[in-house]
Amino acid sequence: MTTVSDILTRAARSLGYLGRTEVLSAADATDALACFNEMLDSWSNESLTSYVTLQRSFLMLPGQQTYTIGSGGYVNSTRPYDIIQAFVRDNGPNDYPMRVIARAEWDLIGQKTITSQIPDTLFYDSQYPLGVINIFPVPLLSYTVFFNSTTDQVDYSLLSTAIALPVGYELAYIYNLALQMMSFGFPCLLDEKAYMRLVNNAAEAKGNIKRANIKEVVASYDPAIVSRSQATYNIYSDSMPRA
Repeated sequence: MTTVSDILTRAARSLGYLGRTEVLSAADATDALACFNEMLDSWSNESLTSYVTLQRSFLMLPGQQTYTIGSGGYVNSTRPYDIIQAFVRDNGPNDYPMRVIARAEWDLIGQKTITSQIPDTLFYDSQYPLGVINIFPVPLLSYTVFFNSTTDQVDYSLLSTAIALPVGYELAYIYNLALQMMSFGFPCLLDEKAYMRLVNNAAEAKGNIKRANIKEVVASYDPAIVSRSQATYNIYSDSMPRA
């Protein structure tokens, strides 16, 4: 099983800072770990680097429109970077879709105090340290909201921590961490060609995991706007189709 220490050591070797059989000193390992966590923190802002779409839920309270989420919040869970999909489940249980909207559309709702048994709109205000989930219309019943969100990259505190990763992540971590370590003061002992190869390998490895995480987006439209009540004229046969 790969450990955090393995990732740091291989990154340092990719940079030419260590030989094939050398290991990091305690001081270098501490600096490399801090550098690793900084890189993972940055990757958390890139949705396509997240390999987990986590579904969580919370119980709505009658008359309550806003719900905090984060450590110690109403939804006592990891604060999500973004919410990408949601639905309401009644006691049936039946599921009803919700629109997840941006702030600009939320601000256009003129009367936010309208009530409903089944709310159909969610706006996530990604405040920090607690995010705020806004529900519209204001719920009248204690139904459950399920929401999907991408998860942040995990920060590590121990060198001995084992890491289980999907295919491609280990290599992306190693190559990109090697470049990140340079900004932390680790010297690059590679020649120019080897350095450029490292840069290209890092970009390719990260691009591979981002392409693998792309989700299919199915286009939808309003039939009332696009569909026609009558068949269209056929320019090839110079006629209207028969009913």
